[in-house]
Amino acid sequence: MAKNLIITINLLILLINYNLFTQKATTSEAIKVSEYVRFLASDELEGRYPGTLGNYKAADFIEMKFKEFGLKPIGNTFRHTFPFPVSYKLSEKNSIVWDKLIEKPGVPREMWKSIPKKWNVGVEFQPLPISENGTVTGEVVFAGYGITAKDIGYDDYEGIDVKGKIVIVLTDSAEGQPKDERFVPYSKLSYKAMNAREHGAIGVIFVKVQSDSANVFYPLRVSTFAKPSGIIVVQANRTEIAKFFPKNANLYPTEMELQKTKKPKSFHIPDTRVTITVDIEKETVQIPNVFGLIPGTDPVLSNEYIVLGAHFDHIGWGGENSLYRGKVPAIHNGADDNASGVAAILHLAEYFAKNPIKRSIVVVGFNAEEQGILGSSFFVKNSPVPVDKIVLMLNFDMVGRMKENKLNVFGTGSSTTFDKVVDSVAIIDSLILTKGSEGYGPSDHSSFYSAKIPVLFLFTGAHGDYHLPSDDAEKIDCDGIIKTSNFAKKVIERYGNSFDKPDYIITPVEKKEGKSGAPGYAKVWFGIVPNFEDNPLGLKISGVTSGSPAEKAGLQSDDIITKFGGKTVKNLQDLTFLLQEFKPNDIVDVVIIRSGKEMTFKVKLVAR
Repeated sequence: MAKNLIITINLLILLINYNLFTQKATTSEAIKVSEYVRFLASDELEGRYPGTLGNYKAADFIEMKFKEFGLKPIGNTFRHTFPFPVSYKLSEKNSIVWDKLIEKPGVPREMWKSIPKKWNVGVEFQPLPISENGTVTGEVVFAGYGITAKDIGYDDYEGIDVKGKIVIVLTDSAEGQPKDERFVPYSKLSYKAMNAREHGAIGVIFVKVQSDSANVFYPLRVSTFAKPSGIIVVQANRTEIAKFFPKNANLYPTEMELQKTKKPKSFHIPDTRVTITVDIEKETVQIPNVFGLIPGTDPVLSNEYIVLGAHFDHIGWGGENSLYRGKVPAIHNGADDNASGVAAILHLAEYFAKNPIKRSIVVVGFNAEEQGILGSSFFVKNSPVPVDKIVLMLNFDMVGRMKENKLNVFGTGSSTTFDKVVDSVAIIDSLILTKGSEGYGPSDHSSFYSAKIPVLFLFTGAHGDYHLPSDDAEKIDCDGIIKTSNFAKKVIERYGNSFDKPDYIITPVEKKEGKSGAPGYAKVWFGIVPNFEDNPLGLKISGVTSGSPAEKAGLQSDDIITKFGGKTVKNLQDLTFLLQEFKPNDIVDVVIIRSGKEMTFKVKLVAR
């Protein structure tokens, strides 16, 4: 009796603890799923940023579960590793040397002498991640805020020649940190670097606007979105660079005038030349995707595969992808994004290991999704199973906040059979579906759709905790994860036990709303799917959207865009900024490299 009482009390305590953890884990399956979420979204893993100890711990956990459930390795391994940049290495070559001609009253100009002044990296200046490596020497021009915004009548380069010169550019805009939306699109450093390059400058020295942190350098953080801009770019100590401005146009009064008048005031800095050397190198570590195989039961169909995937990385302590604006750093645990998706594929992995289907299943935890779907892109290009034998990919990303039995299913247009199947399954499970036909999207399924594989993307909806420290485990609806998983089970069984397989089709275009009518934002649609890998030649694309101007013109997956409308394209940011300059029905020349050959296409842009 006493023993049974103790067991009962312990069980009650366990259930109370689970209820504290989540308000919605009412079954044994949901409680098990809650354990997965609780661990992956714990402070111990510190937000699972790629290359960190927490990210490796998450990978270890997933592999341990795969082994526990009886999944098989592929090629004697459960892991696929690929390089990921984690820091920058600055060599001793980084330097700036100023050559200022010193005026001597009463002495002929030709007898004036220059006094070289060397700056040290990390003290007076620091390279920026968007810089190219190399050395440039040239005269110096102050180019205000470095903005050319014809749509609002503002151009810092009007009337000033910067070809072959090095420009000093203020951060932010002509009103400081821009409050007027007209200036927001032009305040990014990547835009200003591109604009300087296109005006013929050979280098950019950024100077912070006057503030308490004016002499504090931007952190030299690695980002997969910060690509080399085709020009030398550094940031300078404001106090030190102000010493090179002429007496009749000191830095601070000039900046105040710009803010007051909102009219450009660019000028040549007399008797001054500067030599800048930048030598930075990304240091990388190997990070893993984690996968496991559930062999199929049919001798023929087992040679074909259904892939179940979810990314297990998140954004660590925040950074550029965070929406957190607090002053104290905080861990972004990413319970819904995407511990919930990993919990779903672990639940499915255990189920199908016990209940295998005729086709084989590959279950994958992808890495570095937040940095540009890098893990899934690597998986597809280096697949451990033949890509042409993958018949379907299901992606689970943010499936932990189900409301009123509502589930979003995207990619239904990537096969002619999907609509009917998902509708019939939803009726069985009493789910209310919101469907989207588009096969491309901001998650790992895009990598598979680019490889001509039908995809379904399951998602329970956006919420106010997205990319914030508040995306915590106690807010996860684990019962909802089970409902989503059960929905997926039926879809998988439908395609996994039939000799029929979903056909691949190009999805129709879905019109997206945005700020396309506002100054500084693109008014046109081009329709490419970017590839976020580094490419020294230009912007490599993963695909083109059906019905888009890019598709109609003949652009294809793996094309590298090098010029757009006569201007150089080095990265996605360049193309984004260049699109702002065009209007619907404009016909632009797009230069690409395909299989090593340069080709030019004429593209007629349309309204967004």
